[in-house]
Amino acid sequence: MKNLNALGFGAVAVLAIFAAGCSSGGQGDTSGPPAESAASPTAAVTVADSPGHSLFIAKGCAACHGQNAEGTTIAPALPGHNEQMVKNQVRNPRFQMPAFSLEQISDEELEAIAGFIVNLEEGDGHQHQEVMAQTAAVEMHHWMALESLEAQDSAEAIHHVDHIIGLLGPGEHEDRMQGILALLKSGEDSHEPEHEIEEMLAGSASPGLTIFQLHLRQALDALDGDNLSEAQHHVAHAQETGDDSTAAGLAEVQEFLGLEDRHGAEHDIQEILGLEEDHD
Repeated sequence: MKNLNALGFGAVAVLAIFAAGCSSGGQGDTSGPPAESAASPTAAVTVADSPGHSLFIAKGCAACHGQNAEGTTIAPALPGHNEQMVKNQVRNPRFQMPAFSLEQISDEELEAIAGFIVNLEEGDGHQHQEVMAQTAAVEMHHWMALESLEAQDSAEAIHHVDHIIGLLGPGEHEDRMQGILALLKSGEDSHEPEHEIEEMLAGSASPGLTIFQLHLRQALDALDGDNLSEAQHHVAHAQETGDDSTAAGLAEVQEFLGLEDRHGAEHDIQEILGLEEDHD
């Protein structure tokens, strides 16, 4: 879908939260069960057969995440993640997983798969099995914390902030994350935690990513979720941090958003970021 190398992610060799489709080109592996080397020794979650579960297997998701989404040595467990996060990751993925087009997974099929994941029991489901490099794991949890906050899922955001703190050593970054954790646990209705995490993601967590790029990347995620107001919010932040060369383009994006023209806004954002457009 999006060429993340343009945003400085090319060096991050890591499977993200929904690294479905380990087979070439994002096509689901329907040839049979996943190889034993990728499977977890024991399933952390047991689920009854359902249309979503069947699609989870048929589309290749189980090849990386295990038959019941319990996680494997190459990809994390999925229980505890909300519907919008799953959909964002399938259509507009982080890191080096392929995107799934409508031809590969229809919106109806994705709805069923997301429903299966949302209904999984928590239990041992948050075994992220951090086998990737620490820097990549820290970056992944920053993204997941942001998406949790955007979905108003503070409990999931706290979970990812806890992971970040556990991965970091003493220092300014860890101190700031402790402050964010305290804010989240206080239950205050504030955008401060989100803005703090954005700054750190664009700084020490992912030095190749600027705040400008980060907000436009989040605007694309919002458009994938048909959340026009959230997209407008992030484009407005991009306008604050952009320069004269992007001002006209961003103003046009806001015009498209005002007209509820999702495709036009998405196309212009991708053009500003130098990304290839490969889906409607």
